[in-house]
Amino acid sequence: TPMVDWSSGAVELLTEERAWSRVDRPRRAGVSSFGISGTNAHVIIEEPEQEQPAPDAPDSAGPWLLSAHSREALSAQAERLRAHVAGGTALPADIGHSLAATRTALPERAVLTGSTPEELTAALDALAAGEPSPAVIDGSAAGAGRTAVLFTGQGAQRLGMGRELHAASPVFAAALDEACAALDPYLEHPMHDVLFAADDSPLATLLHATAYTQPALFAVETALFRLAEHHGLMPDLLAGHSIGEVTAAHAAGVLTLPDAARLVAARGRLMQSARAGGAMVAIEAEEAELAPDLEELTGRLALAAVNGPASVVVSGDEDAVTDLAERWRARGRRTRRLQVSHAFHSPHMDDVLDEFHAVAESLTFHVPRIPLVSTVTGEVATVAELTSPGYWAAQIRRPVRFLDAVRTLSRLGATVFVEAGPDPVLTSLTRSALGDDVTAVPLMRAGHPERDTLTGGLARAWAHGAPLDGTTFHPGGRRVDLPTYAFRRSRFWLAPESPSDTRALGLDPAGHPLLHTAVDLAGRDDVLLTGRFSTDTHPWLADHAIGGTVLVPATAFLELALAAAGRTGTDRVDELTLEAPLLLPEHTPVRVQVAVGAPGPSGERSFTVHARPETAAGAPEEWTRHATGVLGAAHAVDGGNAPALPGPWPPAGAAAQDLDGVYDRLGALGYGYGPAFQCLTGLWRAGDDLYAEVALPAEQHAAAERFGLHPALFDALLHPLVLHAADGTAADGIRLPFAWTGTRIHATGATSLRVRITPAGPDTYTLTAVDPTGAPVVSLDALSLRPIPADRLAASAPGRDATPYEVRWTPVPTPAAGESHTAEVTGDDLPEADVLLVRAERLAAAGADELPAAAHRTVTAFLDLLQRFLADPRLDGARLLVVTRGAVATVPGEAVPDLAAAPVLGLARSAESEHPGRIVLLDADTDLPADDPLLAAALATAEPQLALRDGTFSAPRLVRGTTGAAPATAPLGTGAVLVTGGTGGLGALFARHLVEV
Repeated sequence: TPMVDWSSGAVELLTEERAWSRVDRPRRAGVSSFGISGTNAHVIIEEPEQEQPAPDAPDSAGPWLLSAHSREALSAQAERLRAHVAGGTALPADIGHSLAATRTALPERAVLTGSTPEELTAALDALAAGEPSPAVIDGSAAGAGRTAVLFTGQGAQRLGMGRELHAASPVFAAALDEACAALDPYLEHPMHDVLFAADDSPLATLLHATAYTQPALFAVETALFRLAEHHGLMPDLLAGHSIGEVTAAHAAGVLTLPDAARLVAARGRLMQSARAGGAMVAIEAEEAELAPDLEELTGRLALAAVNGPASVVVSGDEDAVTDLAERWRARGRRTRRLQVSHAFHSPHMDDVLDEFHAVAESLTFHVPRIPLVSTVTGEVATVAELTSPGYWAAQIRRPVRFLDAVRTLSRLGATVFVEAGPDPVLTSLTRSALGDDVTAVPLMRAGHPERDTLTGGLARAWAHGAPLDGTTFHPGGRRVDLPTYAFRRSRFWLAPESPSDTRALGLDPAGHPLLHTAVDLAGRDDVLLTGRFSTDTHPWLADHAIGGTVLVPATAFLELALAAAGRTGTDRVDELTLEAPLLLPEHTPVRVQVAVGAPGPSGERSFTVHARPETAAGAPEEWTRHATGVLGAAHAVDGGNAPALPGPWPPAGAAAQDLDGVYDRLGALGYGYGPAFQCLTGLWRAGDDLYAEVALPAEQHAAAERFGLHPALFDALLHPLVLHAADGTAADGIRLPFAWTGTRIHATGATSLRVRITPAGPDTYTLTAVDPTGAPVVSLDALSLRPIPADRLAASAPGRDATPYEVRWTPVPTPAAGESHTAEVTGDDLPEADVLLVRAERLAAAGADELPAAAHRTVTAFLDLLQRFLADPRLDGARLLVVTRGAVATVPGEAVPDLAAAPVLGLARSAESEHPGRIVLLDADTDLPADDPLLAAALATAEPQLALRDGTFSAPRLVRGTTGAAPATAPLGTGAVLVTGGTGGLGALFARHLVEV
């Protein structure tokens, strides 16, 4: 039993410098322990190992895996192992096996490669001395995220690919033979013979015919993936380029091998049978730059792939492709014609889509076991997409969006990318898209030994955080004694450093600029995402000041909701209601929590957004709920298509609007937009519709890639709207976004947009935005604005005032009555009119019932009427005016005689939030006939809820201050009390009053 020395003030094992001795006696139950002042030290006796037979064949040196907590400790570890190897007789396979099986994989890592014991010893010398060596592959797994495997597409094939691995690895050979056997029934010549045909033989030429190229790539990449799995590389995410995506689907378990082979063979055969006369060319250009040429040549060529930030492929008629390539060469851009026989991912494929769809329909699809990022959409593929024959038919026609897919993989936390293919095509594309922050390695490389390349690729991936089972490189290896860990001592009392990365804290990284961690709650289907930001960490937030107060823009809340949607597998925000503004005091961070509930019956999820300022000391601030909403379930593959804008831009007949001093004008209205938010570059009006162009400042472009849609750019889409809505009504207060309905992001990372804004009711609008190429980016079914006095924002800085919010009825001007046809509802039938007047007191006679029964009967009758009103197509444009008498108190001490009608107000408010502009609530202190001008005036205020007292209208506002009107109360029977209040109120406010009652 090792002894422990406490005399130095630090715990040290005196046996640290020598190996643990094996206990060659039966294992005893129990653990010995002792301690000082509550601190215990434990000694665990390991179970003795069983003797293992020596390997039958001489050892073939495989990689040795070493790791440590620091680079210094790693060098020291190598030095200890070097001395141990020099003085021992253990076989290299035993040492390699023991290093992999008995040592923890720590953050700083190195892999030693060599074909002889001498080469491995030399690699140890280099690592111990800190000198570079081709036999040492080192890296750091600190902060490593997920591992993604990428499958290469057509064009990377080469004769004899996989031949060396087939001879060297039984696992690879078995997987390749199995894949070839599954493909052979659909091919004229056996796949194995074509793959390994002799140079210049007739069979060798077939490898570059699409009907054989695609099956060959599928077979080799599938075998390569199975071999990587055998070595412990279990990926978190998958993606594939064109035919590589079919391989990825098989690897993910979507298709069995027989079904995948049938689909791959049909794909290659049909794509080769497409009409001739096509060509493909790679161009050094951005997608947006190419858009005018593609529009000019529509029908003759198409965008076939977006491989990198400035790397696209076009496909189509040979003369059109050649002409386009010459244009771009004349502009000084590089072009390269691809060695393909047909124009893939272009209109040339249209003739074979039906037959390919029929083949796909005959297959059985399964739920993927590994998430797959689609190179068709650039986002995580849904189960509905992967199991739809229509998706796989469209996949050979639509462009390959590899750039979007690899950015999505990075956003999902991938930091290691492993390419399974015959040549590193996707490796270089990944590096060009994501830079040096990620590790991208191939498992095969043309002209290099296949076994060494595979070992080196897996080793480099492990060195940077990918999983690996090192024991698989040492079959027959036995456990032997190894040097103990080379501790790097620091003499201070037990004070371990806190882990700095989220995974070390037991959390997942959220992968979003405003959110840092994500937690899947145990035993529940709920998800919690947390973040922390301020004007110091995100300086662009300081450029959004409303009424002189820095506010988090409403679009940031929407971005948080969209990030939560992406995290939970949903694809849109059905509802988002802002309940309170989030103010940002200078130099004060704000903590944010986005809580997502479990899926409902239709897959929808409710969510809330809470925030509170971060306090340096003392009691923390209370959490404030700023937003609530619902995330919608994912659309089917062929559903949820994004609306498009008119082709010509700006639209014909649209009148240009003057933008001179536009941000000065908005500033005069209270909207203080700084440089980051000054994105409006063009504005037009056509009837009631507004059209605008917005562009994000160049300094924000890098950040935009990490957002679904940068909140500053999203906010700029609303600038024409608030300018138009606030024109001439500044006294009403500043209008801010209040409720969002049906928001969906169709593309991420946009830096410039074109938008159409269409009125959909009072202070309600629909919105559609596309990028400069016309591709959909964001669509919004409805956005509601609400006025808020600017002085109330300045008085509400968080951390300065702990006064609770309360509902206060505030006088509003009485406008001139508009013209409308009002009809009163007197029976079960609903009249057809512009306005339907319903009086709550006449819905159900109270009779002699006690209050609870009367309230229940009244609200039930109103619910029936409300449902019929909203479902009647004759009344789609009509409004419902709900009139109560004395159902709410507007000032302290005011009597509430009609408590039976009070629940009607709550139900009507809920319905109004879902159907803004269609329901108006009026509580009057007198009986008003249907033709009374005050009813028409109430409708003209555009307020959803009003009270009429002595001929003056007032509306509820949520404000800080001393508690206003106390809730009205009434006994409901033994021990029960009914408490009613104004507009919604706060749960804390109601609870306090309830305790007082």
